[in-house]
Amino acid sequence: MSENVKLAEHTWPEVEALLKRDPVAVIPVGAFEQHGHHLPLMVDAHMAGTVCEAAARKAQGDGTDIVVTPTVWTGYSPHHMGFPGSVTLDDDTFSAVVGHVARSLARHGFRRIAIINGHGGNMNLIKNLTQTLFYEHGIRAAAASYWDFALADLAAWRQSETGGIMHACEMETALMLATRPDLVRMDEAADQLLDRSTYFGADLLAGGSVASAATFRELSPSGVIGAPTLATGERGEALLETMVARLATFFADFATWPLGEKEETRT
Repeated sequence: MSENVKLAEHTWPEVEALLKRDPVAVIPVGAFEQHGHHLPLMVDAHMAGTVCEAAARKAQGDGTDIVVTPTVWTGYSPHHMGFPGSVTLDDDTFSAVVGHVARSLARHGFRRIAIINGHGGNMNLIKNLTQTLFYEHGIRAAAASYWDFALADLAAWRQSETGGIMHACEMETALMLATRPDLVRMDEAADQLLDRSTYFGADLLAGGSVASAATFRELSPSGVIGAPTLATGERGEALLETMVARLATFFADFATWPLGEKEETRT
């Protein structure tokens, strides 16, 4: 199986033929926001698309029919708007955009839609969207962030203490060094850990017990939360390979999920 996984590069007759094989459709979702002094605004969208396309190619090579849409490049980022260049959608608009992409795919016959996220601020909205899509439109959608499938691997990979993996951090900087080193300014990287109550989540692998909104200007003058100085390209390549493998395994599994009666009969 050697078909291009990028839906945007298919013709409509090719999509029509692909639909007869009941493929998985993947929607990568990112954000357009500050990532400190050393990383560009495109990090979340770039990594979501990069990991999804690589994982889809791996899953396809193992026998899964799958395509990936272009990445939704901006997301829900009001907490980053204190830094120039950041772009945000409001919660209703973001959910509507991603929802309309999913509903368009479903209208053509895609029956399993994976929404894979690259920005923490999007996740609550995407989770809620999967319920709306199913209960109101009969569409089977699954949602996760690309790192969710490799949390145990990430815990073993990290060199930082708790607080070192959050935003523009050890993980994101390493992944960018592995994929777009030309856009990383390591001479500008500086560690900044979050100094707040332990009830407030300060690390990707150690979420807090209490949810509370805050601006990034309030949390970090530089826009960084984490330990980017520990990142290297070599370590980023190893982590990326693991994340791609874990996500590909999920795609293959998702392709086998049974569909409910409403989904089976929907036209």
